[in-house]
Amino acid sequence: MRMQNVPFIGMSALRGALAVTLLALGACVNGASEPAPEAGQISISGNLTLKGSAPGAWWAVTDDQGRIWKITSPTPEQLAVFEKTQNHRIYIEGRRQGKYLNFEQLQPSRIIAPIP
Repeated sequence: MRMQNVPFIGMSALRGALAVTLLALGACVNGASEPAPEAGQISISGNLTLKGSAPGAWWAVTDDQGRIWKITSPTPEQLAVFEKTQNHRIYIEGRRQGKYLNFEQLQPSRIIAPIP
């Protein structure tokens, strides 16, 4: 049994349409998250965790809505608090930064840990 010949141009157009569709879907998924508001002072409470493994590990707080906040530029004093309160609930105030991958970022200015 012989296969039908499909014109090369037809296959190219089909692949092109598929590529455009996939790119459009990818743009929709990436644009689905809310745009980050301008940087400003915020306060959150949630569980403090260490994400990843050395040497690229980073501290994060998972808030009550399930958002992960990457903590940027902690001071040595703050790092000492983080090590003591890892996997506990904390309250943190700081300046909101731009997103990192799909995570919010926060530069801490005040930490209250642990909280009940």
